[in-house]
Amino acid sequence: MAKQPIKVEITPTTPPPSATNPTDGMDEGRTMARRYLPDLVKLLAGVALGKDSEASLHTKFLAANAIANIAGVIPQTTPTAPPFDGSGPGDGSA
Repeated sequence: MAKQPIKVEITPTTPPPSATNPTDGMDEGRTMARRYLPDLVKLLAGVALGKDSEASLHTKFLAANAIANIAGVIPQTTPTAPPFDGSGPGDGSA
């Protein structure tokens, strides 16, 4: 007499959301990016540009491409202009 297979019905469940609303999730993602992005860039730079890197040419290319993509996403800070007080060269008073 052959054994009958046991049928167990497993219903997949979704994990609970990590944030109550989408903006909280974006803020959490930005916070994590600020925390881990410098380490990621250092790792990728070591792979792509390291003198003793044993990575293949394709891996170095992918790491360099990832660095370029990260640099395009990060908003660059623009320096603020110094306040104009009218006492420097080129102020038209000469």
